[in-house]
Amino acid sequence: MNASGKSEVLRRTTRITLAGFMINVLLSSFKLAGGILSRSNALIADGVHSLSDCVTDVAILIGAKYWTKPSDVNHPHGHSRIETIIAGFIGVVVILTGLYIAWKSFGAIMNPAEDPPGWLAFAVAVMAILVKGILSRWTLKTSRELKSSALAANAMHQRSDVLSSIPVAIVVLAARIEQSLVVLDGVGGAIVAIFILKLGIDILKPALCQLSDTAAPPEIVGELRRIALSVDGVADVHNLRTRYQGDGVHADMHIVVDGHMPFAEAFSILKKVERDLYMSGPGVVDVMVRLEPD
Repeated sequence: MNASGKSEVLRRTTRITLAGFMINVLLSSFKLAGGILSRSNALIADGVHSLSDCVTDVAILIGAKYWTKPSDVNHPHGHSRIETIIAGFIGVVVILTGLYIAWKSFGAIMNPAEDPPGWLAFAVAVMAILVKGILSRWTLKTSRELKSSALAANAMHQRSDVLSSIPVAIVVLAARIEQSLVVLDGVGGAIVAIFILKLGIDILKPALCQLSDTAAPPEIVGELRRIALSVDGVADVHNLRTRYQGDGVHADMHIVVDGHMPFAEAFSILKKVERDLYMSGPGVVDVMVRLEPD
């Protein structure tokens, strides 16, 4: 990606994340205030969840300035690993948030409130479902257009806010209808915690795989092999290795050509393989091909 492309990625990433940050500040404030005023542990737990969205938004706003930088002497492969680190950080924050909410919810189950949460908790939860639903769809759409793993992780975090607000609205409504069901307020917080913990693991796992140089999936490796073998003069492909740099695939391989072929012709075949892999290889951003005579 050239400098203008990286500048556009930074601009769009900053715009969507800054908008999300301001929304999350307002939502977390409403949820925490509403939870305290209406005596809803579930809504307070959900407010903490929204507050953790603010933390990850700040991480992206800072990190995007670095992962969109061009390659330099110290980072010849670019800075896209920083984006993977940010995605992993988001996963860790989500998991810690889930653990905190689980702890608070367990206390609410053991010592339920005497009175049911107020209708304010229900209204705030419904508002959060609508607002975060729109924001998560916008962020996910942008992440796909920019092929950004950090934005995709943040979109998942925002979507979890929608999922976690649904049980909050349900348990508040149930407790208002039947006061004996006030214990469900703590249960709602526990359900929120389960959603969040599962999401945190789903975000963290691929980030760790990329940071540990896990190979691309078999279908991508097979496609790279097929592209190389489709070039005239390539008899075989072996020692095909892949790894991720951000969302981009780095690949290297050995191609077998006729040992009696003139070097210039063999080298032309090598360049054709590289060119085809760059053009057609799924997500390929860097390729190294080595010649091996038959």
